[in-house]
Amino acid sequence: MFMLDEFPLYYLHSAFDAIASFADILSDDSFWVLFLGERGLSLIKRYIANDAIFVGLFLSLGPTMLTLLQTVYYNTVDFINQFFYVTVEISDDETIYQALDAYCKTHFLTIKNFKHVAGITHYDTNADDSPHEQPHHSRLSLIPRRGCVQDVKYKGYKLWVSRENFSPLDKSRGSGEAEELLEALSVTHQRLVIKMRSRNLQLLQSIIQEWLDEYHEKKNGQLSVQKFRCDPWGNLGWNVLCTKEPRSFESVVLKKNQKEEVLEDLMAFRTQKEWYVKTGIPYRRGYLLHGPPGTGKTSFIQSLASKVNMGVALISLTTAMSDDDFVQALVDAPRDSIVVMEDIDHCSINDGDEVESKNKSEKRVTATGLLNALDGVFSPEGSLVFLTANDTTKLTPALIRPGRVDVKVLFGYSDRFQTEAMFWRFFSEEDGSKDPNLEGYLEKILEAIPSDEISTAELQNLFMSHAMILNSRRNLRSIAITGNSDEDEGFASDKKDDEYAVKMKHFDRLLESIPAFLERVAEDREQAKLHAARKGHTIPISKNSTTTTTTTTTTTNDDKGDSDDESDSD
Repeated sequence: MFMLDEFPLYYLHSAFDAIASFADILSDDSFWVLFLGERGLSLIKRYIANDAIFVGLFLSLGPTMLTLLQTVYYNTVDFINQFFYVTVEISDDETIYQALDAYCKTHFLTIKNFKHVAGITHYDTNADDSPHEQPHHSRLSLIPRRGCVQDVKYKGYKLWVSRENFSPLDKSRGSGEAEELLEALSVTHQRLVIKMRSRNLQLLQSIIQEWLDEYHEKKNGQLSVQKFRCDPWGNLGWNVLCTKEPRSFESVVLKKNQKEEVLEDLMAFRTQKEWYVKTGIPYRRGYLLHGPPGTGKTSFIQSLASKVNMGVALISLTTAMSDDDFVQALVDAPRDSIVVMEDIDHCSINDGDEVESKNKSEKRVTATGLLNALDGVFSPEGSLVFLTANDTTKLTPALIRPGRVDVKVLFGYSDRFQTEAMFWRFFSEEDGSKDPNLEGYLEKILEAIPSDEISTAELQNLFMSHAMILNSRRNLRSIAITGNSDEDEGFASDKKDDEYAVKMKHFDRLLESIPAFLERVAEDREQAKLHAARKGHTIPISKNSTTTTTTTTTTTNDDKGDSDDESDSD
């Protein structure tokens, strides 16, 4: 540690003497006479002696001097940063922002040096592995709040990271009042400023890239779901909603060979970019999944994205956005992602024929803008767009013609093939084998449940409720749901009970529950009809098809005029 007595007093005295001598020179009139002359010096003394004039000069020149000092300070800081540091700024409209922001939130040195921090929710796994307890508990975690500079050490290097708000309108270099005002007006953006004491910019770039690689390695194998954000203040961009476990392609039960045909078509599209370019066909592909609710359209998209290792990018047409915003959403869609627009038949699209809206400031995508974005001059190349709908009669024919929708897949009610596949999905053995003793139960179920009248979601609900109890080692959860004890249900877990007999009792109860299940389905159908009648709609009759309707587009850019005519007429 530095000790004062170790420093030579001679140098300290010499420094004080030099400062005192300089102060004497400045206070000597002869020094100022040399520069200003006697008349100038006397004039200045006269004005300074006048309090009113002195205060006026101070008030008029004070702000100017303060601005000058600020400019000198910032220029000095910029010079030091330019000479001794390298800096990388990442704004929130960049795709890598969220990954780096998440990394920096968990890799700061210590929270002890901060007095004012931000609190976030953290989930910690419960030490008790009992299946009847909640698996996670929420906890409070502390991170440096936005605006603070945090230290990060990585492989022996020390970096400084700050998470800041900024705006193109902010001219005050981070003034607190201006920042609060801009934040209140919701026109601020966020950015990460990463600084390192070095003159090697490539070194800092490689470190940040390693952070990104580490983040994506943890997310590898997970399904990324993003959604396009469009707020009233004009902020546009894609946000990561969540990352979830991938949906198994085999877990979605469609009609025989239906999902395989869609997968084959998608894989062929992804590998034929050069062929599209060679033949002059726009390199994009559109899919329409239509059918009654609960037939597996959304689940199939998730499983398909997981199968081909792609993400899901959602665009909601119910969001207030203009045609330009919609085009921007497609152009900036995340790479290696399937763009999904769900329930497009329920979306309110401005076709220009309706009465003028009471709220003139409300923005909505027009029919022409939607058509041109999907198949226009500025529509993005390489895009995969999936549309879902319940009733295709509500869709304009120009929207679902080849070139915009190349593949149409009808998701109808469950047939015998789907019912059988759904049964074995829930009641096969742990190794995936099928118990031959359950074949009789399966035949009775196929006879009791009518074909092409029940949705796969309803079947899943029926089978899942019984499979969950069957696979449970203890029946505490089923007791909490039904209010009945093990003895009341006839499933007492006595050691002398035959496990196989208990298993068969479960399937007996499954068969007994089918009539009540069909009654509930009939009630749901009737409620749907009443709801449609109140809104003046009709429920379309589902005509099941076991094949995928595929049309190969041969539309070129020369056909654009035809598409414009269609959009105008529709």
